[in-house]
Amino acid sequence: MPAARPVPYTAYRLLVEYDGSRFQGWQKQGAKQSREGVRTVAGSLEHALHEARLRLVYLGGAGRTDAGVHALGQVAHLHLETQGAPRPGELRRILDASLPQDIAIRDVRTCAPRFHARFDAVDRTYLYQISRRRSAFGKPWIWWVKRSLDLDKLGKAWTAFQGDQDLGSFADLDAEEDGLSRIHACEVAEAGSLVLLRVRANHFFRRQVRRMVGAAVACALGEEEPRRVLEDLRNPTDAANLYWAAKAAPASGLFLEAVRYSGDPEPGPPRPTLFIP
Repeated sequence: MPAARPVPYTAYRLLVEYDGSRFQGWQKQGAKQSREGVRTVAGSLEHALHEARLRLVYLGGAGRTDAGVHALGQVAHLHLETQGAPRPGELRRILDASLPQDIAIRDVRTCAPRFHARFDAVDRTYLYQISRRRSAFGKPWIWWVKRSLDLDKLGKAWTAFQGDQDLGSFADLDAEEDGLSRIHACEVAEAGSLVLLRVRANHFFRRQVRRMVGAAVACALGEEEPRRVLEDLRNPTDAANLYWAAKAAPASGLFLEAVRYSGDPEPGPPRPTLFIP
């Protein structure tokens, strides 16, 4: 029997923003979970395309954000069958009209068929927002830490992660993952009542950033010392992994800020998604 001919498709690059509060992450779940109403960002995009009667060939994202995590600049590659494929501006209008309010398409453009949002990325940047006071407005997008933070210890613990690291104590690893990552930058900034923690790396593991933030905050609260972070980076253990898992920061304050590709400029200084004076 002759092999099926590949379907001609048009490739698009999407820049996607979403409030992850009511999503179980980016990745579309299996058929059983879809029937049970598990809400994902990729699943919502596919549903909008189906409603518009556009024939989807493939949709992939640059990163698989976890449940409750937000995105300012998720990048996706989308393949639609060429027959009936709209121009980028029209595709953006179609998606704007069909998507739920907690997803926004910031940009649509055609791209090379071989462009892959995940594998072509140079690095990714995550931003975490900690509030030092109760806010009536920012609860879905911050972590309010009720006790006083020692910002000097916070900075020492956070910057300890910078460099070539084995993150076996600070992430959920699959069997084939070795925990090695090159963390290019760990930054701390203040904006009103907010403390911003930003990290840029070549790739991230599941729950890594939330555990990094939790470790830094534990040091800032006097529950741990920055040297404990350094020791667990040098000598990862299962016991340390369980310990830091229990200290993980909530998903509410975490944003996939940007995904960078070859030729893209370096990121500017950290900026909050909202200002809490």
